[in-house]
Amino acid sequence: MKTKGDVYEGIAFTFCKCATVALLLGPFVLPGAAYLAAIFYVFAYFHQRKDTRCVLRYPLLIAALWIVVGTVALILKLKPEWLLGWLPRR
Repeated sequence: MKTKGDVYEGIAFTFCKCATVALLLGPFVLPGAAYLAAIFYVFAYFHQRKDTRCVLRYPLLIAALWIVVGTVALILKLKPEWLLGWLPRR
């Protein structure tokens, strides 16, 4: 059984990983993290992991979601006029 210290350390380690990714990728944190999540969910699926603890439950569904999120974030970062060009201008 995990102690409260173990639980808190697990949460802290998760944020530590997140902060490390933010430090390494800077302004590209969201697309980078999204693509990495998608890649590892695909790896998990092909290594016999057919469900996850995530709300969406299925690794390939989660990977598809993160690919879309990462792509939209990357486009907004590099070429915002591609996605925002359809908005009416004042």
